[in-house]
Amino acid sequence: MNWKLFGKVHGWLYRISGGRFGARMGWIDVALVTTTGRKSGEARTVPIACYPYKDSIAVSASNSGMASHPAWFLNMQANPEVSVQLGQEKYSAVAEVVPDDEREALWKIVTEINSHQQDYLEQTDRKIPLVWLRRVEAAES
Repeated sequence: MNWKLFGKVHGWLYRISGGRFGARMGWIDVALVTTTGRKSGEARTVPIACYPYKDSIAVSASNSGMASHPAWFLNMQANPEVSVQLGQEKYSAVAEVVPDDEREALWKIVTEINSHQQDYLEQTDRKIPLVWLRRVEAAES
């Protein structure tokens, strides 16, 4: 399967439907996350499986168990300010790597929801980051 094409079609359907379609794949929640390209400076939007964490969500930079981090994670490292669409809700967030002391408990939740994540952990030697997309409160006018 061409995952890049699938992601583009999924993101398009998600956006065009206002989040009514594409916000779930089976039992897994999916967020549209917009980052700023670290090289291009352009907005890059990708659908990413997400998991409940604190006041919002966390995402796994598993990259399907590949040896390298996904481009969206590298973009978040360069510019942690992101936009999130979770279903019909949209908000601004700051991407923060989940601290090591919370990582194991969150991985347990992630792998209970999405067993593929356990496969990805076993396929790679790299430490797969979990990223909290921490909500940023809008400034009051």
